[in-house]
Amino acid sequence: MPSSHHLPPATMSSERLAAKLIEYARLWTYDPQPIGRRRQAVGPGWLRWYPVFPRVLFLLTGAGRQAMDNRISDLKAMVAHHPLVADLARDVPLGAAVLEELDEYGPTNGVWVPLAGGKPRSWTEL
Repeated sequence: MPSSHHLPPATMSSERLAAKLIEYARLWTYDPQPIGRRRQAVGPGWLRWYPVFPRVLFLLTGAGRQAMDNRISDLKAMVAHHPLVADLARDVPLGAAVLEELDEYGPTNGVWVPLAGGKPRSWTEL
């Protein structure tokens, strides 16, 4: 299971961040099929190890504020327009924050932008 926390470098493009979001959405829906056996209604593969899918948090750093805002906007657009990611966002909290704001204000203050929309909030309120 991938970590629910990422520290993407500033050189990571918005396209690569969006691709990571799609990878999480695919993992969320992945239903492994046993070889040579009948299909069993087991559910997504991650249920074998976790009772709930962990929230997905993107922590951004290493670029100017405008670049960070653009990356967050691009992630929000991916949630709004990609059907698989939109489905994930209905059940799994998705958020993004800028490291410098996290350092200054702390994780329980309104530094996390919910990727499904809404005002910044604490990571516990995503």
